[in-house]
Amino acid sequence: MLICIDSCVFIRGLKEPLSDANRLLNLLSPALPTVIPRLVAIEVTHNLQSAIDQARFYRLFFERPFAMIIDEDLPNDLLTLYIAKGLRAKGDAYIGAFAEWMAVDYLISDNRHFLRELHTDAYQLMSPGDLLNFLSGNEPS
Repeated sequence: MLICIDSCVFIRGLKEPLSDANRLLNLLSPALPTVIPRLVAIEVTHNLQSAIDQARFYRLFFERPFAMIIDEDLPNDLLTLYIAKGLRAKGDAYIGAFAEWMAVDYLISDNRHFLRELHTDAYQLMSPGDLLNFLSGNEPS
């Protein structure tokens, strides 16, 4: 299983230690490989005010081959497809297209608009809580 995590989940997970987002971040391991685009890393560090929180974010990826920040450019035709679905070019369309390009199984996001608006067969969208339920053998809500 390969997942991609949206910036809002990282931000909430690092700021709210008792959240489902934090529990998900603590599960990152070879059993739960993760890829994110550089755009997500930039957005997360921009929104985390303290150097300590920024360092905690990058430690999630440091020397962990199962958690990667991908710097490669997305194929333009795939990005155009997601923009045509009505998603914002510099945000939701980019991460949606990235998730398909990387062939992830699940895109994890707290963005309700994103979760409600995006319809794709390329992967499943889940909230952190839904993924945690799925991993524990329960049905997502």
